[in-house]
Amino acid sequence: MATNSAPIYGRQFIRYAETFEAATDTQAGIVGTVEIGEMRAVSYATYAGTNIAAAADAFTAAPTTIVGINQAYMPTAIASPYTARQLTVATSGLLLIEVATASAAIVLNSALQINSLGQATAAGTAVTIDGTTPLIRENISTGGRRMALVSFS
Repeated sequence: MATNSAPIYGRQFIRYAETFEAATDTQAGIVGTVEIGEMRAVSYATYAGTNIAAAADAFTAAPTTIVGINQAYMPTAIASPYTARQLTVATSGLLLIEVATASAAIVLNSALQINSLGQATAAGTAVTIDGTTPLIRENISTGGRRMALVSFS
């Protein structure tokens, strides 16, 4: 598992990143297999009194508050039981986030909206991070993937 947070595709600029523990498949309240895709929004979830990062199919509904953007793919705990469940989450800077394949074009300078998979979308749930609203700065298509470049304070 790569845990570095270097710029991706020459567009992203990470000002700050933090390490979060990823949820495991056996923790109460987890839905699905709990793999966490790269370039997806991450939010806190609380299990047994511990704050844990949850994303991808762990969301039962898109959250309104996120902690940042996950930088490297995390497989399920069942598929990779001996993998350290640590995520590098970019919390500030000019960050890339994956756009949902079914999403319409996202309007520039609009607030970041995500779906239940943690992907950016034109018609999802608006999110905040540390009380501020991330804004869409550019739509990018690279390597067969649609991405949005988002400004985080």
